[in-house]
Amino acid sequence: MNKHHKGTMGILVGESQGPLPFSEASFCRKLCIMGGRQGMNVFVFCPEWISAGDISGIPGYIFEHGAWARKWMPRPDIIYDRTFTYDRKQMLRKQDLLSELATQHPFMYLTRGLAGKWSVYQALRKCPDFVPYLPNTVQYEGPPQLAKWLQTHGGEAFLKPRNGTHGKRTLHIQLQPYSGEMRVRGRSSRNTVFRRRFPSAESGLAWVDKFTGTRPFLVQPYLHLSSETGEPFDVRVLMQKNERGEWSLTGMVVRVGQKHSLTSNLHGGGTAYKALPFLIRELGVHDGKEAANEIRTLSQRIPEYLETHFGRLAELGLDFGVDRQGSVWIIEVNSKPGRSSFFRIGDPISAKKSIENPISYARYLLLSKP
Repeated sequence: MNKHHKGTMGILVGESQGPLPFSEASFCRKLCIMGGRQGMNVFVFCPEWISAGDISGIPGYIFEHGAWARKWMPRPDIIYDRTFTYDRKQMLRKQDLLSELATQHPFMYLTRGLAGKWSVYQALRKCPDFVPYLPNTVQYEGPPQLAKWLQTHGGEAFLKPRNGTHGKRTLHIQLQPYSGEMRVRGRSSRNTVFRRRFPSAESGLAWVDKFTGTRPFLVQPYLHLSSETGEPFDVRVLMQKNERGEWSLTGMVVRVGQKHSLTSNLHGGGTAYKALPFLIRELGVHDGKEAANEIRTLSQRIPEYLETHFGRLAELGLDFGVDRQGSVWIIEVNSKPGRSSFFRIGDPISAKKSIENPISYARYLLLSKP
């Protein structure tokens, strides 16, 4: 690519019913501003706005002169895909439209998505160095399998959707040893907290099976990843590629959920704290620093390893759990991570880098293009 050509980046997001017709408006605004500073033309569009057979451009939104403007935009040289959908029909439609777009104007993906929680878990299991940090995970197969799991795992299980986000539809199942009743607490599809009690394991297991429906779920041991005062927490690390195309640790933050809530996700009403002071407060100076260093080391190694399985990536949100003994667990890997927690904890350097890096890496890719 000609070094004087600034290049065009399209941010692909889902449609929205809000004041603007697209989601993640605040994040997109920051990307547009940052792109302008780095000499890139950055605009926002949705898959539904791509018109098959029309090669003149795409209707999109650009942030200029302090406001959003709807404009006819040139076809992008690079696409930053921030769409979230697990509906097969919608995904296929999006792929078809992007294929059509690629035939009219070849573009690069800034990053490709990962293939879901189960695929990531299986890939990580292949590396002996990661195995001690991975909670034993199996695919949910039905009440008989879950009953057997409860027998061999102290009467507890944690269920999460294979393709879920924001802690929605997660379940903690507990079998009471003496009464034989089953207690279930979890989050609904709307992310509201609920609790249920069943007189027997049989009735509880039948309800769980109905709750999962046809969606694929994963079963894990219930790990006690809570603070001393009973609030669930996890450590989110944002790993991103920089202007040299190298992985770098952008920031590290602790997300704390509401007391007795099942997850620490900010979408479920959680709060964010600076990681190291929080870990030291919970585990003591030695164990807190040890856990933070372990998380840092794992974070530096996981992205490059996953690229050998899933192809080139640009950024990853790595979620770690830390139990009361100070043991670190790899909980989840997200290829479309949020970054609001860095703004919440007042970490301006990480917050700025989290916006800057996708633009810098996009420029790096376009300038490296033969």
